[in-house]
Amino acid sequence: MVKNKLNWQAFSSSNRHETIELLKDIISKNDGYIINFAMFSDLAISLTVEIEENKISNLHRELASIVHISEPEPENINLNANTDWWILMNVSFGKGQGNLKVEIPNVPG
Repeated sequence: MVKNKLNWQAFSSSNRHETIELLKDIISKNDGYIINFAMFSDLAISLTVEIEENKISNLHRELASIVHISEPEPENINLNANTDWWILMNVSFGKGQGNLKVEIPNVPG
């Protein structure tokens, strides 16, 4: 059971689709796993990331290269620990219109 959690608020003024792909790549590259997500129109996405403690600082640095993170790099991280942490991250998109439509194909039958 994961007991340690961090809450990060992030903002991107870039294209939402490109930003989400970059986020996924960076999380995966740092051996993190997206265990839950929720999309809030095209304005924001909420991610729950599970990652080992010793990978958090590098993840923060790499994410900060593509989005603005409101929280500074964590200082109390043990670089030798491999305990699992959850990072609850809300990413807001500056170019969002609030009118995301999900097209559902019309399936005959």
